[in-house]
Amino acid sequence: MATKAKPGTGVATKSGTGMATWQDRMAKLATAAVEQEASVSSGQFVNTRAGQLTWNGSPVVGNKLKVIIADAIMENAYYEGEFDPDNPQPPVCFAFGRKEKELKPHADSAEPQHETCAGCPQNEFGTADRGKGKACKNIRRLGLIAADPLTQEAIEKGEVAYLKTPVTSVRGWAAYVRTLEALDHLPPQGVVTEISSVVDAKTQFKITFNKVGNVPDKLMGAVMDRHDEVVNAIEFPYSPPSSEPVAPKGKKPAGKRKY
Repeated sequence: MATKAKPGTGVATKSGTGMATWQDRMAKLATAAVEQEASVSSGQFVNTRAGQLTWNGSPVVGNKLKVIIADAIMENAYYEGEFDPDNPQPPVCFAFGRKEKELKPHADSAEPQHETCAGCPQNEFGTADRGKGKACKNIRRLGLIAADPLTQEAIEKGEVAYLKTPVTSVRGWAAYVRTLEALDHLPPQGVVTEISSVVDAKTQFKITFNKVGNVPDKLMGAVMDRHDEVVNAIEFPYSPPSSEPVAPKGKKPAGKRKY
């Protein structure tokens, strides 16, 4: 049976059975476009270096952020070499997840250290260069939406920022989550949170979390839509490390390179 173009689409159709509509083709193109860019890291991080919160290279006013925490996941990250603030490198092995027992190196890890995070020699206490901690950093990655102003438009259109808690702030984050559940029966998505960087005698600084107020019911639909969006985006991988040699930890690098 002869085919003809469906009016207004430019796509051929077949009487009785039908052929791919333009909506089907567009959906496939959208999927292909996402797959094509899947290897590109996406997401801008709030920097916490030296206890100063910075966003896009600029210090955050008052060292405080008023946000809605759209999502949070566990992140393990193992870095090679000494940290060089002038030439920071991504971790060579990293893992994301929501259950500690299920964590394992991400497929894009340049140098996976073990099949799973459980049992990994880098994930044992006492393996850090200094102190009794772990060589692998067990932290949290948070997806943030600005809550100042707290409006429908700001929630729907605001850029998502990501923040990695220092190892020493993970307990504070866990305590905050438990407190919200115990007192308000709410997850972090249901409240406005003030994130601050404060001086700490033992660890130089800590990231703290304090409830400012509840998200109004009329805005929760928009918040949950952004939550779903962040859930699908928060596990974006790191870019591969530089191909230049990295000096082993505890040893001076050759030449001007600090790694």
